[in-house]
Amino acid sequence: MGFVGDFMAFLDFSEQLKVGFALIDDDHKILIDQINMLADSLADGDDQDAIGSVLNVLVDYTEFHFGREQQLMEQTGYEQSPGHLREHAVLVKQVSEMSRRYQAGEATAKDLMNFLKVWITQHILKSDKALAQHLLAHNGSTELVQQASGQGEIQWSKLSVLIVDDQFNFRSLLRSLLNTLGVTHIHEAKSGHEALDMMANFPVDVVLVDDGMKPMDGISFTKAVRSGKHGVNPKTLVILMPSNEITKDYLLRATQSGVHDLVVKPLAAKTVRGRIERHLRQPLPFRQMGDMLIPVRQPPAKPHAARV
Repeated sequence: MGFVGDFMAFLDFSEQLKVGFALIDDDHKILIDQINMLADSLADGDDQDAIGSVLNVLVDYTEFHFGREQQLMEQTGYEQSPGHLREHAVLVKQVSEMSRRYQAGEATAKDLMNFLKVWITQHILKSDKALAQHLLAHNGSTELVQQASGQGEIQWSKLSVLIVDDQFNFRSLLRSLLNTLGVTHIHEAKSGHEALDMMANFPVDVVLVDDGMKPMDGISFTKAVRSGKHGVNPKTLVILMPSNEITKDYLLRATQSGVHDLVVKPLAAKTVRGRIERHLRQPLPFRQMGDMLIPVRQPPAKPHAARV
């Protein structure tokens, strides 16, 4: 699966690729940023969890973007929508299959990147420019789509999220993932100590902290936060920890340290979104454990005994 280094600075969002309709151009820029992030991860020799996470986010955002385009077509009566939507279905299937093939060792990094370059540029130049010309004649369609595409009850644009990870590429991935959810207030720290200093200066709603950082790993960082000794109210934020290890014993250790939830790597936007939504909509109660105030996970309900 070796990566050929000539894909550094892989794909530019040039004037040629702009369709002239802001919402679609913004989505395309995010997709191209994710493709470039994947190229960087491959060039840097990142592990398969990091690369798999980038691929998952790319597939998730592709489906989200195509859903928004479909809304635009339906709201403005686009006559070419049947063919455009068939192309969407084929493209989603193709990118999912290529992602699977690469992760299974059936395709090389060069195969993957060549595919993605052709995949996105041909779709933009062939189909989306025609759609944009149609949409520019329909004032208000952008506002309609933005209102209709909200993610449940969570006001993502108002959330303050802190990413704590010692790897630049993974911080970039998480930032991109959060952008796909509509989060705009995103902060980054390269270590647990830096994060603690930052959290004393501004409010944070959600923390995504890596479990394997050094010298302060994710569990040690969480214990420090939940102790309340660093100017942070331990009851005001949700802590999620991306991890390779999701065993029962490790989950118990993490939650007894104050982590709300582990999130298995490779990451997927849908999984992260689901965890954040769950804990913001249904906040866990807290209890004192030693010098820490930690959230209490509810045990699964026991099945009722069968009546005779």
